[in-house]
Amino acid sequence: MDYQVTQANQPLMPAYFQGRWAIKEIEQQPVMYSTNLGAEMWFQATAASFVRITMLDLARELPSWIAIQIDGLPFQRQAVTSEPIWLTLDGRPHVIRLVLSGNTDEDRVWDGNQGFAISALTSDGTLQPVQLGRHSLTWIGDSLTAGCWVAGRNPGEDYRGEANYAAVASDLLNSRNVRIAYSAVGLQKPGTGGVPVLPDALTAIDATTPWQPVPTDLVVINVGTNDRKLDDTAFTIVFRRFLNQVQRLYSNSRLAVLVPFNQAFATVIRAVTAEFMQIELIETATWHPSTTDDVHLDLAGSQLAGELLAQELTTRYATLFSGEPQR
Repeated sequence: MDYQVTQANQPLMPAYFQGRWAIKEIEQQPVMYSTNLGAEMWFQATAASFVRITMLDLARELPSWIAIQIDGLPFQRQAVTSEPIWLTLDGRPHVIRLVLSGNTDEDRVWDGNQGFAISALTSDGTLQPVQLGRHSLTWIGDSLTAGCWVAGRNPGEDYRGEANYAAVASDLLNSRNVRIAYSAVGLQKPGTGGVPVLPDALTAIDATTPWQPVPTDLVVINVGTNDRKLDDTAFTIVFRRFLNQVQRLYSNSRLAVLVPFNQAFATVIRAVTAEFMQIELIETATWHPSTTDDVHLDLAGSQLAGELLAQELTTRYATLFSGEPQR
């Protein structure tokens, strides 16, 4: 994974925040706040014996989880509490990556400030923001794209925002990724935690925090799984409207539609996507990734789907991902 030292993209701490974040005031202090699993914070520590990351404990019942990676080594997961997270270092330069990994459907992320909040990042050494990758991707979808139920059936604890198919493909493609995805959400079905229908979530982080979509090299859409109560005619209407909306919001980005892994509305998705000359369709019927519950991809299934998708995107967008995928 390529990375480079860059400027902080917010004024609160010496880090680069990747994905959907906003500055909010929670518990009478400014924080970097997100409601999206897969959102990340990157920085480099130099001449440091420790780094301290302070987060607010906002979860409703069960704890939320983050994953921390140092120098590309395996992720270490940590439950979020009110106590600071201490990283012990050896004074040499290290690149540190924090990923929002898991929360629960009970957390009122949209209307109760029960998402993820980072309030401070400190060290006895020098901290510098780091931006990774040579490309940028936006992933739009539901719980599969967020990273829910990847490692098992325990809410929050078994989520893996850092290891689902979108994360795997992004890393293989050497790409920063922006995740717009929530548990249970659909085009006409609200998500959990107060999240509205997906079209209404594209331009906001929560009920009081607007968010301006940022153009990325590619936008990948994976929707339909949670709209099973609609018939084909109704889904055709809302899916066509949604593609028009995404096309307007991301007018300078390439767009691709992924047929859901469980093939929900596959026929409709093929037909409607074909109406949009500049949107690529990616078939998944032959992939057969393993699942935890016949819907959500497990760790092995996520790895398989991420690898196959990275290969497919490399083929379809050869000029963009030339030489990819790579680790």
